[in-house]
Amino acid sequence: MKLALLFFCAAFLFITPGKANGPFCYDEDEDCGPKSWGDTCNKGRRQSPVNIEINYDVLNKANKAQLYYSRDYSRSQDFILKNNGHTIQASLRADLTSTSYLQGGQDNLANKRYVFSQLHFHWGSNKDQGTEHTFNDKSYPMEGHFVHYSSEFNSLTEAINSTDPNALAVVGVVYVLSDDDNTAFKPILKALKNLKKSGDQTNGANLNLVKLLPKQERFYTFQYNGSLTTPDCAEVVLWNVIGNGARISKSQLQQFRDVLDAHNKPLENNFRPVQDLNEREIRAYETQVILSKY
Repeated sequence: MKLALLFFCAAFLFITPGKANGPFCYDEDEDCGPKSWGDTCNKGRRQSPVNIEINYDVLNKANKAQLYYSRDYSRSQDFILKNNGHTIQASLRADLTSTSYLQGGQDNLANKRYVFSQLHFHWGSNKDQGTEHTFNDKSYPMEGHFVHYSSEFNSLTEAINSTDPNALAVVGVVYVLSDDDNTAFKPILKALKNLKKSGDQTNGANLNLVKLLPKQERFYTFQYNGSLTTPDCAEVVLWNVIGNGARISKSQLQQFRDVLDAHNKPLENNFRPVQDLNEREIRAYETQVILSKY
C-alpha cells in the first residue's frame, strides 16, 4: 500500500458526446464556445468535468474496490475510427454497441454491468493543458474517455435520454508525456493517418482496450456523479477518473494535433473548462482490475 502511494504521488506530481442542439466549439472567444452551450450545460448542478483534490489523507482513506472486465475487453479487436470534428472516436461497432463490458464489485460502479460503446480523446496544444478533469488544479496533455452504458438499456442513445444518474459509466484516463512510445496507441495512430479532416472515417485492427489503461493492476479511481462534457451535457454519467497516469509520447500526441477540426483548423484544445462541484461527493477507491470469468 505504501509503495502504491509513493508511486502515485510521484506520478501525480510530474504528471461523448451527447446530442448538440447546434454547432459547438471549445473556443471561449467564439459564439459557439462553452458559455453559449445553454440549457443543462449552464443550468445543471451536476456538470463535468471537475477538479479532483488529492492528498495522502484522501488516498489513505480510499476504499478497496474491484473492477471486472470481460474477455473481449482485453482482446485485440477490429474497430472504427472517426474524426467527428470535435474529437477522434473509436468504436467497435457502427451502432456503438459491443461484447466488451465492465462490471464493478460490491459498492462500485453502482453494482451494474456497463457495455463499452466508444472511446474518444481530449488533448491540448501544449504539455500543460488538454485534460478535462484536473488534479489539484493541474492539467495534463491528454485524457481518454472510455464510454459505457448500463446493460439495463438497449443502446447508448436510450441511456443518454434517460434520467438515471448512473445510466452511463465513463472511465477517464489521464495520459502523461513519456520519452517512449506507448505501443497500445499504435493501432489508433495507424488508422489516424486516414483521418486528416472532419467527417473522415476508417477501419482499424488490433485495438486492445485494457492496454490503453495504466499498466498497474491496482490504481486509484475517483468516482462521482456528473454529466457528458459536450452538449447537451446530460447528467447521466457515473464518472470513474483514474488518478495514476498512463503514457503517450510527444510524437504520438503530435499526430492527434495534426488532424483538422470542423473548421479546418488544427484539432486541439478540445476540452471543456472545469465545472463547479456544487457539494457533490468524490469517492476515492484503490481499485483492483480483474479479468471476468465470462
